[in-house]
Amino acid sequence: MSIATLERPVVLTWKALVTEDGEPFAAYVAGHHNPLTLAGDAEDAIIKAFYDLAPHHAADVREILDIAGGAVISRFWLRPLDDRRADDPDALFAIASADQRRAFPVTGARFQ
Repeated sequence: MSIATLERPVVLTWKALVTEDGEPFAAYVAGHHNPLTLAGDAEDAIIKAFYDLAPHHAADVREILDIAGGAVISRFWLRPLDDRRADDPDALFAIASADQRRAFPVTGARFQ
């Protein structure tokens, strides 16, 4: 007898972040994932995430990615800058280290 394992594709939701001044800051998916598995579709997903945030951001991010030669996907940590919840749409974030309070792991691209 053998056990069959059903694998469901994991749907990752890209989120876009801007600075307090409205500049693109980062785009990410929650959790640490293999950056190589995200790299193929990442640029389109990143641009879409910024478009969904505000359409004018998509053009800015497309230009940034073109100048950089593409998105560099890596694992990093983020944390909210104030006492807002991480899922609050008005929350601002900073790059963090794993040991900082309220830090959470992400995989994505940083623009600043």
